[in-house]
Amino acid sequence: PTCISFSGGRTSGYMLRRILQAHGGALPADAHVVFANTGKERLETLRFVHECAGRWDVPIRWVERDGSKPSGQRFREVDFKSAARAGEPFADLITERSFLPNGVMRFCTVALKIEVARDFMRSLGYERWVNVVGLRYDEPARVSKVRERDHGEWDVACPLYDARVTESDVLAWWKTQCFDLALRAGEGNCDLCFLKGRVVRERIMRERPDLAAWWIEQERVIGGRFHAHEPGYAATLDRVRRLPMLPMTLDPAAAPTDSLDTEEGYDARPCGCTD
Repeated sequence: PTCISFSGGRTSGYMLRRILQAHGGALPADAHVVFANTGKERLETLRFVHECAGRWDVPIRWVERDGSKPSGQRFREVDFKSAARAGEPFADLITERSFLPNGVMRFCTVALKIEVARDFMRSLGYERWVNVVGLRYDEPARVSKVRERDHGEWDVACPLYDARVTESDVLAWWKTQCFDLALRAGEGNCDLCFLKGRVVRERIMRERPDLAAWWIEQERVIGGRFHAHEPGYAATLDRVRRLPMLPMTLDPAAAPTDSLDTEEGYDARPCGCTD
């Protein structure tokens, strides 16, 4: 029995396609593709997941956390049309816990993704299975982390790592396809995830200031911040609106020190929910 974790990104999409090809275009009956929707995935991600399923003729099971159900059964199955788009599962989890997740206590990944997929597989009657994740050869630290853990009911497989597939391989492959994820590399699926580096979040807010509203509201309701040592999302949005966006061709040495494009002292990492 296998749970193929589909994050909705290019790497997991590439992995799914290669798995399908390895099985003649159709998965075995006991292999299930699972997309755990938090409600904060970009619409582009939802469309991409839906398109992969349709173009490749593969069933992708959409699941979301449902905190109203008993422990061990906290998921509901949805689809492209009914999937949450306003952060509802995530907001309900924060309300339930009465505090915000952060880089140290990242309970959102566990509760909204890992446990939801686990409960889904349990509901199918499996007592043990393999969880297939899309970690590449250029992500050895992340692979080591997931392989070292005792996951209890499941074992972990990292076929892209084993096949020495890198990010450049994935991006090159998608350039040959007739469709693609409509997000830039590094933007990630969770729109303004606090794990993204500050410079990444600021640039996304510059282009899509509307995405900040949900994060601002969660900090207001809880009375805290996702980053203890950074300004809150409201202050960051205000900064984005006040400071100029410099041309990317400008000599970095001539850039003002408070420019949005001055990355010194900033963290430009993408988020990494698999860690």
